[in-house]
Amino acid sequence: MRRGCCFTHEACIPQNSGMLARSMVPVSSILHPPKRTAPIMRVLGTVLGCAATLLVATLIFSAAPARAENWLVASEDFFPPYNFTLRGKRTGMDTEIVEAMLKEIGVYPVHRPMTWPEVVRAHDENEVDVAFQFFTSPRRLERGHLIGPYRVGATVLMVRSNSDIGYTGIEDLRGLRVGVVEGFEYTPEFDKSQLFERVPSSSSVVSFRRLLLGRVDAIAGDLQVLKYLADSEGRTASVKILPKPLAMVPRYISVPKARADKAERLRAAYEKLKKDGTIDAIVRNWDR
Repeated sequence: MRRGCCFTHEACIPQNSGMLARSMVPVSSILHPPKRTAPIMRVLGTVLGCAATLLVATLIFSAAPARAENWLVASEDFFPPYNFTLRGKRTGMDTEIVEAMLKEIGVYPVHRPMTWPEVVRAHDENEVDVAFQFFTSPRRLERGHLIGPYRVGATVLMVRSNSDIGYTGIEDLRGLRVGVVEGFEYTPEFDKSQLFERVPSSSSVVSFRRLLLGRVDAIAGDLQVLKYLADSEGRTASVKILPKPLAMVPRYISVPKARADKAERLRAAYEKLKKDGTIDAIVRNWDR
């Protein structure tokens, strides 16, 4: 071995020192040893990383809205001021009442505007969750759970302004052609009478225009609906409403007979909103 050699080069290692050569550690590793993370630090880092991931996931899911419960709601497509579409949104007195009740039980309404005969069919064949507006009758009680009454409406007769028709009782309608909406129920006496001809149509709008054209002598309908139609079409001077109503009719929301659990939930909401004045406030707002 050369004097002063420090075994830093292969040439300086004696040929007969194999064991020593195998056990030698490079000088660079002695002067600059690799940095090692203590096992506990590695474990701690893993735990903190998992905790951070769980925290982020929790925040994301807590911020996301819960899946809404949707109910199908059937109503006549154009029956103002109770239910109609304005600027792409369903609105009206009865629509607001139904929506307030559904909101109370955490349900989102999916509106299905239809002709009235389609509303009746969809309800009776259990295709929707809610339908409105009905009045109580043996047929309705047999086929649905009636919730209400949430308001009272006047059913009246409208004639042309130059007509001399008057109404004090069903006998005054003898021989007349009276426009009605298919599927509507008016009063038991009116619905069963054979004294006059009922001319059915798909909506109050169709009946109103038939009256203007002279195709019927009178039409039966809700007071507010007929007034709205005459005003919106600029024909208030062309028609008049006879003073005595056919009936004052309580109005109900109906849930198909097979959906008793939903009917009970909706009934509880109705009772709460009727008691606290919410429903009456909606009615007053639309009556202005």
